[in-house]
Amino acid sequence: PGMMSGQTSPGMIDPSMGQTSSGTMQGMQGSEGGMYGATTSSEMNGGITAENTAEGAYGATTTSGAYGETAGGTMTDGTYSTSATGAYNSFGDASGAEGSTSEATNGAYGEATDGAYGEATATDEAYGEATATEGAYGETPPAEEAYGETPPDEGTNGEIPAEGAEMTPEGYLPGTAPGTGNVDLSLAELDNFKDTWDPYEPSDNAVFWHIPKAGGSTVKDVIGTCHRFVMATEFGITDGHENDPEIAVVYPGGGPVGQDRSPFVNVDTTTIAGIERAKQMGFADSGLADAVVTPFIYEANELFTPTAKGRLFTVFRHPIDRAISLFYYIQVADWEPSYRPDLQEWTLEQYATSDVAENNWMTRQLTNQLEGDLNDDHLALAMEVIRRKFMVGLMTQIERTVERFERYFRWTYHVNPPNQEACRERLLQGGSNTNASGNKKDKPQEGSEAYELLRLQNMYDLQLYEYIESLFEEQDEFVQDIPADFRNIDATCCKCYPATFPPEGFTCPLAILN
Repeated sequence: PGMMSGQTSPGMIDPSMGQTSSGTMQGMQGSEGGMYGATTSSEMNGGITAENTAEGAYGATTTSGAYGETAGGTMTDGTYSTSATGAYNSFGDASGAEGSTSEATNGAYGEATDGAYGEATATDEAYGEATATEGAYGETPPAEEAYGETPPDEGTNGEIPAEGAEMTPEGYLPGTAPGTGNVDLSLAELDNFKDTWDPYEPSDNAVFWHIPKAGGSTVKDVIGTCHRFVMATEFGITDGHENDPEIAVVYPGGGPVGQDRSPFVNVDTTTIAGIERAKQMGFADSGLADAVVTPFIYEANELFTPTAKGRLFTVFRHPIDRAISLFYYIQVADWEPSYRPDLQEWTLEQYATSDVAENNWMTRQLTNQLEGDLNDDHLALAMEVIRRKFMVGLMTQIERTVERFERYFRWTYHVNPPNQEACRERLLQGGSNTNASGNKKDKPQEGSEAYELLRLQNMYDLQLYEYIESLFEEQDEFVQDIPADFRNIDATCCKCYPATFPPEGFTCPLAILN
């Protein structure tokens, strides 16, 4: 995969190209916004300098040995361009079988009956449609799509069309718009999250950004159900714990007698009001959570402090595959605020041209630009947020992804390692949710009307995803000195006899008594 080159001449998107300057976008959180554009720019900050190059050539990248210092290239019209490597280097420089009863889940991590988003990682290649009681669509990890870096044609000002997209007469991609080139990349609003290359500390707070329909439920279940870590999610306030006056670890009830309950902090990090309550209760300094789950990046920054920072990680999915999956999901997911049973009568083409379809959801969330138009400045900012703040994973590489997270955060087993490993294997092979309806939906072929309409809604997200794919490979360097099987190294077993515990201590999960 290669980085997108710089955007070209200024000008408004031509409505005849299918772009709209305004409109609404309804996502999983019900946010609204319009069609966006994207940006790249020259002289983005003090760490990125520009170097004039011949027209149509890629920007040169150089290694300076300092974080974030990249010499990018500018085209003769002054817009910023980067090569496939260097400009957004990951280091900031330029260069289970069934588990035992003790591991059984209690439904608190988004299983089929009430799943948070109903992600599935079925091995088939169709988009399955499930009933509302299943809450899953049998989504498959889509085959990796190689975009590659293509030499720009003459007159395109160095733009690399995403997935073969044709350039507009003005020389830029449909569904995008040139930016000002004056974008703030300081990320001051995310100061309470560590940069990915900052040295690891055991006190770091792992923060999972949950992207709907991207395999997030599987990752959450591996962390909570298999590793049995203390989680901060919406389930922490069940059983009346939303009224607790002090922060604490709680064990919401429910499930068969004898089954282990899952531990949670008594806060809800999946709503803005819940994040504010957690902040007031001193969540960060309590150090109670092993992992935090939230759909809100910028609001979650307020959960932490300069002395108790968070580390962001997530799983990404190809934007078109995610959009298709979401379309079928909201038709039957009656537990979701975005539930739309009327869409069962719609075609995918109708959905893609409606105000229900998401527009560049990832770029909007990463830049906190939920409304209005996007341009290339937003793409540049989204890439910088990903580069500096996120350990990235891919749904198409879910086993490598989970293993990397375990190594990056130094997660090991502490309950019953053989059973925990079986639990992990089961989830990674089948996903947290499976499609039991047998009613599959075929994915539209690239080049079809439905596919192209969805592509126009996701032009910036497609460029962002291409960058994420390359970053995923680069970030392997962060864990190259940590054994792949780290989860089993120095593992302990609090359910064994005699029980063993790690030096830092560990609270064994409690069983449901009634």
